[in-house]
Amino acid sequence: MRGFTLIELMVVVAVLAIGLMVAIPSFNETRQRSALRGAADQVVSFWANARFEALKRNQPIKVGLVKSGDSFCMGAAIADDVGDNEACDCFTANACDVATYPASQSEWRRVRAPEVGNNDGDAIVINPKRGAVDDDGLWALRAPSGGPDYQLDVHISVFGRAVTCEPSSAGSKIPQFSNRRC
Repeated sequence: MRGFTLIELMVVVAVLAIGLMVAIPSFNETRQRSALRGAADQVVSFWANARFEALKRNQPIKVGLVKSGDSFCMGAAIADDVGDNEACDCFTANACDVATYPASQSEWRRVRAPEVGNNDGDAIVINPKRGAVDDDGLWALRAPSGGPDYQLDVHISVFGRAVTCEPSSAGSKIPQFSNRRC
């Protein structure tokens, strides 16, 4: 008769279990890095679209990241002038007349935003004549809780360019950002 003995099957199951135990933490770290990079890419994309809208409409557009508890969203609205830096409430329907992101908090994939706006919570206003801003800004993003301390910052330069970088205070490093430190 041909087949496997019970001991052989138990050895194979034990080897598979050990392999899974080794692979799961690595998988979770990869998933967290991916969620954080995806959120940073969404912020940069939202910023680029708002900048394009300012140039297209020839009106100042203010872009803000607004927090409410653990939830956060991005909103873009037409500013009365380049000094109007009060962020629109993207949690309220139709409060932001240009764009909002996300439609649902699940789109952030549990990424956290400990800091908002340009360090003082205000929106960043895009000057339509130059596509630039009067005051540079920062949006900080952190990986979901319960894992390595991955961190990415999206810096908005005075020229209106969004750059994603990893702060030197990040507890765990993301290899793709090793040469892009803040």
